[in-house]
Amino acid sequence: MKISSLSGSFKIIQTVKNQDELLVLGTWADLVKIFDSKRTFCIDKKESLFGIYLCKQECLELMSFLIQNIDYHEWEDFKIESPAFAQQFLA
Repeated sequence: MKISSLSGSFKIIQTVKNQDELLVLGTWADLVKIFDSKRTFCIDKKESLFGIYLCKQECLELMSFLIQNIDYHEWEDFKIESPAFAQQFLA
């Protein structure tokens, strides 16, 4: 799954070896905005591609963060009556 947001561009892949583990790919700058730099590792130096492994719960928290930070100012006549993501979800 590819995601582009104000926080960066990411690609999320489910690993074959462990179905509960997800690999998030992105640039160094995009990944360290959200995650600890100690967890981030280089995948392809030429393309400046880095990755981080997440469990499904961490990925859900990432998705919630990205959705909550959508810039709605560009959407005409779009109103949010109440925060839909104020609850905690479990993956």
